[in-house]
Amino acid sequence: SRVYCAHGIARGAAKAYMSSESTPCPRLSLQEARDAANEAVALFSVPENAARLKGPELECANDIGKFFMLIIPISTDLLGKVSQKYGFETTQAGAMQFIAELQKYQDDPEIKRAHDYLKGRFMPAALLNLGIGGFAPPAPPADDMAD
Repeated sequence: SRVYCAHGIARGAAKAYMSSESTPCPRLSLQEARDAANEAVALFSVPENAARLKGPELECANDIGKFFMLIIPISTDLLGKVSQKYGFETTQAGAMQFIAELQKYQDDPEIKRAHDYLKGRFMPAALLNLGIGGFAPPAPPADDMAD
């Protein structure tokens, strides 16, 4: 019997997850999850990538609709560059599967911090701050916390 990933976060991903043709989700070891999480957070911190997100983030402000239209496609593209290396699709559904796989290692503080940060790249701050869907506000990348 095949094991499938948990359902996605965003509505758009739900249809892909409900399909009976869903592909099995890659499984990560603890070390792979740690490496993948750190690589993904680091990718969002690269100056060109941060700049790519800054304008749309300012434009979105607290507009949830704009967030889903402008930020999620960029976040999906960026995360896909790392998640693909670990066997996940480069789609929004693949990004949600990747984040769900990291969630399995919430006992590891390093992975939890990265997981929470990455979830914040796919959920508007307005919803995160309300605690909608069990999301916590994203923690800044580890480098930012050292300042």
